[in-house]
Amino acid sequence: MAGATPPHRRALGLALLDAFTAGAGLGFLAHRYREELVANLAVIGLSLVFLCALGYLIRAAARALFRAGSRVDAILAEELRDKPSPRPR
Repeated sequence: MAGATPPHRRALGLALLDAFTAGAGLGFLAHRYREELVANLAVIGLSLVFLCALGYLIRAAARALFRAGSRVDAILAEELRDKPSPRPR
């Protein structure tokens, strides 16, 4: 297909659209519930710090799992290279 967009470009566009939609929704809720936000500012701030830390931990865990998977793939590839051919001689 000559006019098809690459998958990473499409994913980036969808991620930006998703972020815009989430931001618009949060903006609407913040406008609608302004008094509650101001009254509970400390709880909201602590929740945001907790969510950022949780996101960092999930990212670190995903990177560790990816590295472990890469190591397992390398070990398996080396073992398969050293294995003798199953064909009779």
